[in-house]
Amino acid sequence: MKKLLIGFLAVGLIMGFAMTASAQPNIKASGQLYVYGTYAENPALVKEADSRANIANRLRMQFEIQVQEGLKLTTRFDALERVWGENPAAAAPSPTASTNTMGAIATERNISWERAYVTFNALYGVFDVGYQPSRVWGTCAFCDDFDSDAGIHYRYMMGPWTFGLEWEKRAGGEAAITSAAGFNTGEGSRQGAYTLGGTDNDHDVYHIFAIYRWATGQAGLRYEYDYNAADGLVTTIGGQNFTYTFHELAPYVQWTSGPFSIEAELRYVFGDIDLDNGNSIDRKGYSLYLNPKYTMGAFYGGLEFAWVTGDDPTTTDKVESGVPGGQAWDPLLMYGNYWFSKHNAVLGQVRNTTGGFVNNVPASAAGGNETNLMMFKPYVGWKVNPQLEIVAQYAWLKADEKPAGFLDDEYGKEFDIYANYKLYNNLTYTVGFGYFWTGDYFKGTNAAAQLDDTFMFMNALNFAF
Repeated sequence: MKKLLIGFLAVGLIMGFAMTASAQPNIKASGQLYVYGTYAENPALVKEADSRANIANRLRMQFEIQVQEGLKLTTRFDALERVWGENPAAAAPSPTASTNTMGAIATERNISWERAYVTFNALYGVFDVGYQPSRVWGTCAFCDDFDSDAGIHYRYMMGPWTFGLEWEKRAGGEAAITSAAGFNTGEGSRQGAYTLGGTDNDHDVYHIFAIYRWATGQAGLRYEYDYNAADGLVTTIGGQNFTYTFHELAPYVQWTSGPFSIEAELRYVFGDIDLDNGNSIDRKGYSLYLNPKYTMGAFYGGLEFAWVTGDDPTTTDKVESGVPGGQAWDPLLMYGNYWFSKHNAVLGQVRNTTGGFVNNVPASAAGGNETNLMMFKPYVGWKVNPQLEIVAQYAWLKADEKPAGFLDDEYGKEFDIYANYKLYNNLTYTVGFGYFWTGDYFKGTNAAAQLDDTFMFMNALNFAF
């Protein structure tokens, strides 16, 4: 009898463990460790300026916890996003501090937990609720996979069609109209400080979109309604508090036909900026991205074109800036490159030891980001073998609008050549060289400014799994 009881107990324990194991969620981990090293000669773009050399890295981890069919939790964090040798206990300078050169954020020096959202099936579709990707759309020339916002997203799939509705609570507004002091302040009031300006301290973004996919491509159209009364503390428009109501239309297409492929996207934003003094300013801007490409055996080539309208300084009753390029889009090794701008400098925007700009181009008009831009970039690539790929590219860059008093609108020209080598399927080594011919835009308002060209060597190790 004792043996029988022990047997029943053993079977019960085994079944209990089995049932417990079957109830455990399925956890999928993915991530990236990116190590990026550069030597940059004269990123200030003036004669006798200092060079820079450093190595930086970032660990990004994402976990998807599948609790049961149709129910999943996704979370993501970044860690150790810093230059090698940097003191992790040192306070990071704010984006407006006079000594800031890289725009570092304090949380990036340890762990920055960015996303936590639940995905579940309901109402014949799929919901995402929580802090999640919010600025991802189309070709991703104007999207930003580096940031996350709180929101509720709903998707309904019907054959090749996907329809969606989205509501988001954004932190921050448009850099085109908001000064650094009022930018990224977010909903409600600042913690431990004061209540923000604006009528109701809301920043809400709504989307309605449709995507159609076929065997060789996809196309989509999204409408955005953006209402912001949470960032009106300080503005570059007459020193007035403000609210804004914007609309945006964003069509895109990605299509492949044999050796030819093309991707294209348009952002058209329009609306009104209402100042607290009763005046209203028109908001209208365009951003266009085109990238046709032709592949012939192991070789390919294409022409990348970008046009982001700038704000005309002569029209004080209008803001014409287009939607800026996203951080996920790095068209060149220096100009507009996320890693170069973050850990070396935005081209032409470098401060000296006293906190002043090395040249006279202020941060608000610096030409190193994908704003106020016209870019033509032909490129060619050679896939030498499954492990090795070599790419060469040349870009001509100019401002769409000259800031007030500036002497010229040409940013300059850049030539890059780089190679990607797969050491393993999940481990890629990149080595590259870039040269930037500095245009007279960087003289700003000073005709006597002594400009100089710059070049850089870079190498990077990308471990993604």
